[in-house]
Amino acid sequence: MAKSNLSDAAYLFIKDKIISGEYPPNSMINENMICQEIDSSRTPVREAVNRLEQDNLVKVIYKKGIMVKDITLNDIKLIYETRLLIEPYALRNYGRQMDKEYLKVLWQKLREVKDHEKSYQIDDELHFYIVSQTNNIYLMNSIRAIYDHNMRLRVLTGKKNKERYSYTSDEHNIILKNLIEENLEEASNALILHLERSREAAYKAMLEDMNLHFSWEGEE
Repeated sequence: MAKSNLSDAAYLFIKDKIISGEYPPNSMINENMICQEIDSSRTPVREAVNRLEQDNLVKVIYKKGIMVKDITLNDIKLIYETRLLIEPYALRNYGRQMDKEYLKVLWQKLREVKDHEKSYQIDDELHFYIVSQTNNIYLMNSIRAIYDHNMRLRVLTGKKNKERYSYTSDEHNIILKNLIEENLEEASNALILHLERSREAAYKAMLEDMNLHFSWEGEE
């Protein structure tokens, strides 16, 4: 396998494990294990780690190794601040040119899906489709990076957000109905409300985790 392909393979291998939670926050990544898994030398793995550090998923600590970065309350703030700036803007300004038949297919998928993981994938597909209609590579690259962190946040807080699932479905219904009917102001307002509620659910889940951690630390 070419060196660049090995670097890409290492990048995807590590990123998938971080996003899925298999490499949890603040854990150290075993470089030798990754080399064995993808049958690679250290150089492609280190190139991959440099990319992941730029993505804010890992931190290289001098003389210690590669640490998976934690997700903080400030990260939640920044993730949703960015999404609230980009997504409603894209919907309001480019909603009329969106493929209504494609939106109807996504809407049907979201109504029929039962598996939460699959639902999240369709959710991301919808949100990225909205932004992709701007044809602005800078906005699209920003939102791609955000969605990696957003998926990771879902995995880390998902057990406490189960009640959020049904509300999310209702919110998507309102967004898509108005978008298909080209009621762009209503669709945009519904999208803003959806993102704000998702942000609050993430804050709540993270704070509950922090409280549980501090309670456990305080036990004797």
